[in-house]
Amino acid sequence: MSEGTALENPRKAVVFDLDDTLYCERDYVRSGYRAVAASMAADPAAAEAVAAWMWRRFCEGRGERMFNAAAERFGLPDDPATIAGWVACYRDHAPILQPHPDAVAVLDALRGRVRLGLLSDGFLPAQSIKLDALGLRGYFDAIVFTEAMGRDCWKPSAAGFERIAAELGVPHACCAYVGDNPAKDFVAPNALGWLTIQWRRDGQVHADKPAAAGGAAQIVVRDAAALLAALDLGVCR
Repeated sequence: MSEGTALENPRKAVVFDLDDTLYCERDYVRSGYRAVAASMAADPAAAEAVAAWMWRRFCEGRGERMFNAAAERFGLPDDPATIAGWVACYRDHAPILQPHPDAVAVLDALRGRVRLGLLSDGFLPAQSIKLDALGLRGYFDAIVFTEAMGRDCWKPSAAGFERIAAELGVPHACCAYVGDNPAKDFVAPNALGWLTIQWRRDGQVHADKPAAAGGAAQIVVRDAAALLAALDLGVCR
């Protein structure tokens, strides 16, 4: 790439995923199970037993229909209204979450140098509640929760990427996306000409999923220093 191209195309925006990119998604899951278990069982010891059972099942890779399974295991009602109430409890609960310290370090390093965005799938208000619990909202110049645009705008749809690039006022060629899930995170930004970076960490829920067609991240990093180096802020890819 020539020096002229570099000068014409400085990278101007870095957009982050939320779950398992800026914090550990398993922490949210465990917090949610505890909130639901407390609504399932009034006795604290019984609630802790229910929460522990759900967490073990999740860690075994059996997170599907969790509340139906818990109802069957502990002899609780499993009618649709009861299950829906537990789902709402999970999504609406106020979690105690901590961002990854190195993610905060990256945001601190980038703030003031580029426009910062957050683009996340997931149900509302849960995603907004998570962001507030993490204390990270103030870092971002634009925030797009794709759920607010409609379920068909969840990744791998390009709609959220187009929206946030417009809100940031940055052309696609000068945007980068940092995420964790190769099954959906990078399809659209790859097609739009963004730089895509998968930030790998131990214990991520979706990081080992097969990449979707056209969805492999261009760069994979495992620490903050590598991420900052990969962003190469002087040049767009």
